[in-house]
Amino acid sequence: MFRLFIFVLIIFSPFASFGQSLDSLLIQSYDAYRDYEYEKAIKLAEEAIQLAEKENNAGALIQAQYYNAISIQERDPSQSDPKLIEEMIQTMDELGLDLIQARAHNFLANMYKQFGDIEKSLENRFAAMDIYQEMGSLSGISATHSSLSLLYYDQHDYEPAFYHARKSVEIDKGLNEPSEIQGSYNNLAIIFEHTGPIDSAIFYHKLSLAAARESNNPYSIGLALSNLGNNYANDNKLDLAEETLLEALRIRDSLGYSRGLAYTHNRLANLYQRTNELAKARFHAEKSLENAEKAGEVKVLRMAYERLMEVAEKTGDYRAELDYLKKATALKDSIINESNTRELTQTVMNYEFEKKQMLDSIQNEQARIEQELVFNERLTKERNKQIIFVISGLLFLVVAIGFYRRSQYIKKSSEIIAKEKERSDELLLNILPASVAEELKANGHAEAKQFEQVSVIFTDFAGFTKKAAALTANELVKELNICFKAFDSIIEEYKLEKIKTIGDAYMAAGGLNSESTVSNVVLAALKMKAFINERNANPQTKTEVKFDMRCGINTGPVVAGIVGIKKFQYDIWGDTVNVAQRMETACEINRINISETTYGEVKDNPRFKFEYRGEVEVKGKGLLPMWYVEEA
Repeated sequence: MFRLFIFVLIIFSPFASFGQSLDSLLIQSYDAYRDYEYEKAIKLAEEAIQLAEKENNAGALIQAQYYNAISIQERDPSQSDPKLIEEMIQTMDELGLDLIQARAHNFLANMYKQFGDIEKSLENRFAAMDIYQEMGSLSGISATHSSLSLLYYDQHDYEPAFYHARKSVEIDKGLNEPSEIQGSYNNLAIIFEHTGPIDSAIFYHKLSLAAARESNNPYSIGLALSNLGNNYANDNKLDLAEETLLEALRIRDSLGYSRGLAYTHNRLANLYQRTNELAKARFHAEKSLENAEKAGEVKVLRMAYERLMEVAEKTGDYRAELDYLKKATALKDSIINESNTRELTQTVMNYEFEKKQMLDSIQNEQARIEQELVFNERLTKERNKQIIFVISGLLFLVVAIGFYRRSQYIKKSSEIIAKEKERSDELLLNILPASVAEELKANGHAEAKQFEQVSVIFTDFAGFTKKAAALTANELVKELNICFKAFDSIIEEYKLEKIKTIGDAYMAAGGLNSESTVSNVVLAALKMKAFINERNANPQTKTEVKFDMRCGINTGPVVAGIVGIKKFQYDIWGDTVNVAQRMETACEINRINISETTYGEVKDNPRFKFEYRGEVEVKGKGLLPMWYVEEA
């Protein structure tokens, strides 16, 4: 009876498990977040927020708010808000929450890495490292070394990548934590995949798999098997690759992990392409797309479309190949234009903040003046006229000074807002044509439009992949930027619209506004070719960056408009675009190839001379008449 009484007392005591319940909610929320169960993590964090507010526990409150924020942002990356996390880090620092602060720095580092801001990503990684070192947290130091190795790896800076990966392995070996050392071995193996030798990559992937099995973590086992199988394929051990990848697939399928399934199916599709088992290749490529769509990650979707495109090409299904090419290209464009869109979004946010700040300050000034007038009225009833005169004069002086200072502040704020708005408009015009930008600002949306005569120019560089292999990433981007900046100036000179770049390809169009003609498009193409020829003739241009250009032009109807509602871009669609791309593909290097419709529009222009090529076989289109065009 006494035991029953004690049990009831514990259960119903208002204090017996209140704090423990809050701690338990926080632990469960973070564990759910780490297990990718974001909905569950959000629900638990919201319960913890309510309980922390009720208990007036500031430390637990900021921790719960942080877990809630990172789970929401991981569930929907479009809601990423680095400023929110930075504000939370400041509060954590004030409350002395070192461990949570270090985690937040690492989360912020991941976010900035996705934004392409490597400097801020490194800054937050080293801030986390400093905290972990002060705490003496070896596991935290190791995890940060591991993240730094991947950050440098992504930049192709392999020496520091190896350094941090090996430091992580060294610490994890001392801690004897299989779940942690699995990740460190995996990072080291991934770096070896790109630097060689392949034997070293396989060796460390095997160690990673052994550690994953020791920790009995199905997610880690599936990851290690998938990576190991891919490396067996790279080493031409195809039977072993198939066996290993199928085992990875069974594990990942049991977990329902869409992103991982997309990668493993994709690797199997690639393997079966190499063994000419095309039915299996198509099956796994389609499964890769199915899981990529569930994962909702742009890079994974693009990977799936590109694999399907390869399978379609190998099976001779050219219609499907073209369809997958369009989809992969659209996704690649969204990645390329993402940094411009982020800058535009940030500028608009700054503009709105400054505008609100100015309006708030005006309202505060009005309230202050009203209070002073009430005070002045009371004084008239309590003091004589002389005192009232003196005080009123002083108040008038104070108000006058206040008005002067406020007018100066408002003037300065207005100038800041005007500059931010001008910058916002400039960024918008870098993404959209002027008419579309105005429509978007006026209505909040822009309707797609049909254009009956648009000339599409499509260029790319011959042998680009081979030349890119001989350059570092920085050198490659620098050289492409030189060429594309020159192309941008040329299309601006001839009043054309730049549509997009796709790797080494450049696409623009004339006829989307009243200022550009078909002749303008041909003249722009000739000037682009002249720029490339002059650059290649320059003895100071290195051989490995001398690009040979192909150019195709076609004229016809298109539909133009904005793609999506987030990270939007202006694009054009229609068979006219496809034929322009085919004109470029069928072109000899350093020539300009035009279609029959384009030729019909410019054949009487005395500035041009033409060379009839006859009818040329075009994939998916049959025989098409073509002409080379030069300056007369």
